[in-house]
Amino acid sequence: MRSPNIRYLPAVDHLRAFAALLIVFYHGLHVFSYQARFGRDFATDHWLQAGNPLLAVLAEGHTAVALFMVLSGFILTVGALEGGVSWAGFIRNRLLRTYPLFLLVLFIGIAAAPQNFSFTALATSVLAMGNQAGAFVAPPFTSMLWTIAIEWQFYLIFPLLVAVLSRGWARQLAGFIAVLLLLRLTAVIAGGNARDISYLQIVGRLDQFLLGMWAAWCWRQRPLAPKAGAALAALALAAILFAAWGFNALGGWPTTPGWKIFVPTIEGAIWTAFLLGYVACANGASGLWSRTLARIGEISYSIYLLHFVVIWSLLKLGLPHVFSGGFVDDALLNTALIALPITLLVSALSYAFIERPFLRLRGNYHRDAARADAPA
Repeated sequence: MRSPNIRYLPAVDHLRAFAALLIVFYHGLHVFSYQARFGRDFATDHWLQAGNPLLAVLAEGHTAVALFMVLSGFILTVGALEGGVSWAGFIRNRLLRTYPLFLLVLFIGIAAAPQNFSFTALATSVLAMGNQAGAFVAPPFTSMLWTIAIEWQFYLIFPLLVAVLSRGWARQLAGFIAVLLLLRLTAVIAGGNARDISYLQIVGRLDQFLLGMWAAWCWRQRPLAPKAGAALAALALAAILFAAWGFNALGGWPTTPGWKIFVPTIEGAIWTAFLLGYVACANGASGLWSRTLARIGEISYSIYLLHFVVIWSLLKLGLPHVFSGGFVDDALLNTALIALPITLLVSALSYAFIERPFLRLRGNYHRDAARADAPA
């Protein structure tokens, strides 16, 4: 994804592609396998228990959301460190980046389920509160929109966070995360759901944005050599696999124990290490594999918002195929051979005709540029 505010980093698009593909296989695995096992639409009962780390990371592929959050903090901060942030220009660019496709999907949901419409529900979704009760709900179209609300809650305070963190990156980061953990703890003591607080709310996800911001500062101040980056990425990837395996063995996403208030911080820290290592070792990569991943990363926003619509539609049309009779194997094959190619095609069209025309309207949001453009 090229921006007028930062030099292009192909490794970041690789990571966007990785996150998008992981979330496609996560939903494909659960939705297709649940239908094969029970003959009805997916629910979170009978959560898949993985026998190995590779399957565990797919079964708990919601961790891709954490990677997206870390990436957002990283890439926006890299741009901010190069010239400060003009709040108005930043918000304009974020609107042009996220809202055209977001609004299109939202209004398709209204057309498909008009009985669920209310002006209050629409306003809740449009005004960056779609992760709260009362937002407009019309699955499968609105199933992914809650994360856009959290992104926007972060965008609104991002320029302030840059100003505060720049006074002492490590110290301020540690203090922020400590306060967030204490706040999540008090919310659970008050009767809140530890999983939902950590997974669906900005007070849970802000750790991951902040860690991504800190990663941008580290990348600028203390860049890793490619070999050191490769080693760090490999260690972080192993940590991701075994953390997902352990998380799945403890019940996975549906469970709500109090210790889940620590999950966003742990996820964010591991993905941050992976990001720093991968960018150090792969940013100069070339070849077909790099260009392919970069292209998938470029259309990752469309993939994220539209893949669940594709999976749900395939299921309703009865198109998933019985390959082996094993519900996990068949779910993965249906995802890889049917759902993923269709999702990539639809997303490429969406990017070309919905996203890209608005992306070309973005401008420079650096504070220095805004001052230069201001009338005398």
